[in-house]
Amino acid sequence: PQLSDGDTYGAMISCAVYGALLLFSKAFKEAQSLVYLGVAQAAFTDLAEDTFEHVHELSLNWHVKKKLGEVVRVIDRGIAACDTLMKYGVLYLGPAIGECVAVVILFFTVFKVWDVGLVVIFSLSLYSYVTITLTLWRKRFRKAMNTQDNKWHDRITDSLVNFETVKYFTNEKYEKTRFTQAVEGYQKFSVDVQASLSLLNIVQQIILNTCLATCLVLSARAYHRNLMDIGDFVAVNVWVVQLFTPLNFLGTVYNAIITAWVDLKNLSQLLGQKSDIVDSKDAKALKSRMGGGGGEKRGALVSFNEVHFNYPNSNRGLKGVSFSLAPGTTTAIVGSTGAGKTTIGRLLFRFYDPTRGSVMINGVDITEVTQRSVREMIGVVPQDTVLFNDTILHNISYGKLTASMEEIEAAAEAAQILGFIRGLSEGWNTMVGERGLKLSGGEKQRVAIARCLLKDPPIVLLDEATSALDILTERSIQKALNALGHQRTVLVIAHRLSTIQHADQIVVLGDGEVIETGTHNSLLQLNSKYAEMCIAQAKAANEENEIGE
Repeated sequence: PQLSDGDTYGAMISCAVYGALLLFSKAFKEAQSLVYLGVAQAAFTDLAEDTFEHVHELSLNWHVKKKLGEVVRVIDRGIAACDTLMKYGVLYLGPAIGECVAVVILFFTVFKVWDVGLVVIFSLSLYSYVTITLTLWRKRFRKAMNTQDNKWHDRITDSLVNFETVKYFTNEKYEKTRFTQAVEGYQKFSVDVQASLSLLNIVQQIILNTCLATCLVLSARAYHRNLMDIGDFVAVNVWVVQLFTPLNFLGTVYNAIITAWVDLKNLSQLLGQKSDIVDSKDAKALKSRMGGGGGEKRGALVSFNEVHFNYPNSNRGLKGVSFSLAPGTTTAIVGSTGAGKTTIGRLLFRFYDPTRGSVMINGVDITEVTQRSVREMIGVVPQDTVLFNDTILHNISYGKLTASMEEIEAAAEAAQILGFIRGLSEGWNTMVGERGLKLSGGEKQRVAIARCLLKDPPIVLLDEATSALDILTERSIQKALNALGHQRTVLVIAHRLSTIQHADQIVVLGDGEVIETGTHNSLLQLNSKYAEMCIAQAKAANEENEIGE
């Protein structure tokens, strides 16, 4: 039949309204995406910051046991998973569920097609049950794939960090084989993940297409029986198709959510890790109480009082160690390998807490004050200096981020490295490479000494600080370290006994116990452990000289 002018006008109005609503819908979705982006970026930043801060707050005991590559992957996937959960949950899953409910209500209330509505409800229920059941079954493959993903990334990190060791022993092929095995393991589980996903998609499509066909048949029968007109028939089938559009994607969304949930659970476990070393609730900042006027020596009083300590799952540690470092004096810790020298430094820096006894600074137990305030008072020059992959300027200024260029240059000069830096083509902007590999061992050590000098702490811990230096440079730097010792409390962990003869006090450790204490001369007169060590080192040095000649 031919439409009247009124019908034509009404149809045109309806089409215009439909077009406007469609345009509004698209604009609303774009606005929704922009609003969500701001929320997602804020959440991403907050989670990334919290995770990064948390990992830095974990104790040394946790860090020495972790695998760096695995931790990085857990953080990467976990932070990305948070974005996935928010995006799919807010932008897709919620609206899709709302649309399904609205369509079912329309079938029952507006179109009065109860049979179509019941088919849709049954199909949605079956679809949800199958999707949830199979997805939960698939989690085992995802977990296994994540484990292998962590493994092969850890292999990459570990091998590249130990690049020099690989070259020393020409084990490139061995490293390649280990890496390939890890990648192949990952690929195997990724195939399992994809195969299980394909199975899920097939089952979902069977349910959806069966539902669609059934709804079409029921709608056609209702039209044939004059229970609905052609407009209702078209509307019902359009709504059914419209319903299946988000449902087709809903399976993918749900799988993405479950995958993200697994990744987020791993991140949650990382964030749930507790540090072995924590500040007490009423901990206050430790005051340095540095003097310097009226002839008073600067520095801090450090005391080890009947300190007992054992490393986890080990018999190594300290047994009732007691000694004190007077302000402005130098104390050297010597002993054979495994005697507990490094442990002394770790307890002072509060990487670990004693199982019994106490470590005190200025008469205050360091477990009663904040870790930050303790560490701010101590400057460390480690035996194995690891630098940031940045400029020499950055690595030295790391000791005091607010230092002026004059202060930085003064510290570098005292560490006997200023001339070397000025001789470089890029000077202070010279990149030191990964872990400082572009510098020699002695140059790295001097950067570490300059960094410590720049920090200007009341307590200085020198852990074999000159071990990588040649004799002439060592003597030159030793003068700077000796000058530092007149104004600071210095704890020297030494292997080369010739470097600590000037110490005000020498503590000899053996099997975690203090066996001798005194000056260089007084200990030689005892003719005991320290004297034996001096004789042994002198003999070894003479033999090296004879071989060299």
